[in-house]
Amino acid sequence: MRRAIWILAGLAALTAASAAARPFYIVQSGPDAWTVMDPQGIERDGAVRKAWAVRVQRNILNGNPPQAGYVRTLTEYDCDQQRTRWREVFAFSRAGAQLAHTVNARPEWGPAAEDSDVEAAYRVICEGGGGGSVVAADSVAKVVIGLMGSWDALPAAPAAPALPAPGPGPKPAAAKGASSKDAAPKAASVKPASAKAVPAKAAPAKAAPAAKPAQPKA
Repeated sequence: MRRAIWILAGLAALTAASAAARPFYIVQSGPDAWTVMDPQGIERDGAVRKAWAVRVQRNILNGNPPQAGYVRTLTEYDCDQQRTRWREVFAFSRAGAQLAHTVNARPEWGPAAEDSDVEAAYRVICEGGGGGSVVAADSVAKVVIGLMGSWDALPAAPAAPALPAPGPGPKPAAAKGASSKDAAPKAASVKPASAKAVPAKAAPAKAAPAAKPAQPKA
């Protein structure tokens, strides 16, 4: 929540001085992603509406270190049937280099609520809101630049503490009722399997006839 407030505060400072500002909707669509909608860019054809949505991502390539970028998607919204279908999508790096472009050759309708990004855009297009924020800027590019730039000021996430490698420690005693499979490898090597065949008590008496001295001859 604090991160979201920080990003929006930086974005508001960037766009507040714009003379020809107009409203844009911003909806958080993930821990490090925002969906930007331009209400003036909606095309209407009865109950079906068409608009571009821009998803700004802190890590567009899922790499390390993270690299910001954005995805522009052209989608149709059927407000009566509460369904959507995407028509075209572009992906761009922060510098504006095109990373991907796909045209949907066979667009099919799907429920608007099946994806958080799509549902957020649907609520803006068909309901005039979406639970997000409204900022003023003279272009969607300014909003996107402001969102990506605001991540630069965020503190890096603390690294996980490095734990020392576990050393050889004393082996705990076997629990009562434990099977032979649970025995420690060291204990198994001390007593090889062949020793199990040795009887518990030796029987030297059986070997006595061979050990008696021979009787003197008459």
